[in-house]
Amino acid sequence: MDFVIPSRVSKRSHFTLAQKHAILDEYDKCLERGSKTAFSRTVGITEGTIRLWVRQREAGELRSNAAPGSEDQRLNAGDKQQLKRVLKENEILKAKLARSEAAVDILGKASALLDAMAKSAAATEPQLPEPEQGRPEWLMPKSGKTSP
Repeated sequence: MDFVIPSRVSKRSHFTLAQKHAILDEYDKCLERGSKTAFSRTVGITEGTIRLWVRQREAGELRSNAAPGSEDQRLNAGDKQQLKRVLKENEILKAKLARSEAAVDILGKASALLDAMAKSAAATEPQLPEPEQGRPEWLMPKSGKTSP
């Protein structure tokens, strides 16, 4: 027998799609009576599981239990550290964003207040009389001065 039995970390470990296909290919080669049962015992998989895989393969639904594009769903130590770092950085950035949004809100309110104050001051400011027509502006008397 040339088939190498795939190793698993524990009985709860999942097989990759490639391993499932390799096991099914070997299972299909078992033609003698009782050889399929012996093969499933050798591999350490129940016959029910292998039959399920056969039905899934025939229906075109046989898939790996791992996430698409990866062979293992578990995170290694480096990935866990990176995840913790990224989550911490995310919290820091959320706090900075909240502070920035609060500052923008305050600046908006201050701008509106200054606008209102400017309009109010313009409305209450005394208006100077229009210069008389006919006399040039430089000949007009200045406010607060009397002419001799």
